[in-house]
Amino acid sequence: MTEEEYKKLRKELESDYLALFKKTVAMHEIYLLRIAAHAKLREDSNFRVFLEYAKDLKVRSKNKKEIIGGFFKNMTKNVDEALLSGQKDKDEFFIEKRTFLEDYHNRIKETTKKSEFLSASTNGLSVDYMQVAGCLALLSTRDPSLQRFMAQSAITFESLQKLQKRTSTDEDLKLTDLFKYYQRETQAAKSLLYRRGRALADKEIAEGKLEQAQKKFKDIPTAEAYLEDCKIRFESISDMAKTELDTFKNRRLETYRKHLVDMSELQIRHSQSIISELTKGLELLKDL
Repeated sequence: MTEEEYKKLRKELESDYLALFKKTVAMHEIYLLRIAAHAKLREDSNFRVFLEYAKDLKVRSKNKKEIIGGFFKNMTKNVDEALLSGQKDKDEFFIEKRTFLEDYHNRIKETTKKSEFLSASTNGLSVDYMQVAGCLALLSTRDPSLQRFMAQSAITFESLQKLQKRTSTDEDLKLTDLFKYYQRETQAAKSLLYRRGRALADKEIAEGKLEQAQKKFKDIPTAEAYLEDCKIRFESISDMAKTELDTFKNRRLETYRKHLVDMSELQIRHSQSIISELTKGLELLKDL
């Protein structure tokens, strides 16, 4: 590897690292702002410690026991969700939200796939530009009569490759990562409705147990206390779910608007840069 090739490779790696770093910072920013905006979580002591901790944080991966435990927990939840799927809910608000979230989650998954394809296609074009630049640079060493023309063309395509790579990175950051984030957010909202459904099922079971206890004139105070506890838990999670789902809607609209505006501005800027680079390259080729 020549020194020039080494410098190019180093620049490419630095560019890739910077793109990855930008993605990480952006996702952390959204996550931390989400916690900071939450009425309860922003007062959590662990959150304050995380924000004020000056040293490096040590993070370990899950051990086998935690992985297996998580697997069985998810499997149990999936079975429970299937059992609760036929549950009759009298609250129109939650019926509407459940229907919307099911449809929205499927649509956001499909949109994420299309966004990934768009970003990959843009990145593929940058790879093509680099290959063309390499071929032109090679031709400049083979044919002395076309050396300057081919060398200048190679430089132009290298510049286009960098701009196209930057465009791909911004598409990935502003679109794909945004859709992935809200795919997880929608799943979290569905999980919240599942927990409310579980609380509703527990309340209905408690009502049945109280009826049985009243018929048998046995353990009535215990059944009444259990029912009251289930009612409080159900009402509490229902109130929290209404607040969270309304907040989710408003936050989603604001975030989409911001990211789409940012993406549009970046696309205009990148397009102007590409046109400028092509114009510059053509002018230099005319002067040869």
